[in-house]
Amino acid sequence: MHWKILAVSIAAALAGCSTDWLPWTKTETVTKGPYTPPGATGYACEGAKRMLLRFESDRKAAWVIYPDHQLRLDRLTSTSGEEFSRAGTTLRISEGEATLIEGSAVQFAKCKPEGAQ
Repeated sequence: MHWKILAVSIAAALAGCSTDWLPWTKTETVTKGPYTPPGATGYACEGAKRMLLRFESDRKAAWVIYPDHQLRLDRLTSTSGEEFSRAGTTLRISEGEATLIEGSAVQFAKCKPEGAQ
């Protein structure tokens, strides 16, 4: 007899619940534009490329965010603009434009913060 009361109580409780929390609910999440991780800034670059950067609060380091990893670049002394580098990769920021160079090849050029064009 107790199991019948329990079953009726559970059914009544579930009847008043929203189904939004259920894992099998098939609602789609609408995104607006490309994803930018928290704390990062998207940069629109030449050749329709997109670069993601995150700066530490003291700007002593910059993080280049790739799809599969992040690379920390340490700030260097620069006479013009800002420059960050590590292991053959250099990020230069001058007059509102960023350039990322890996070895001797420019990977991202003429990059401006999204929304600043």
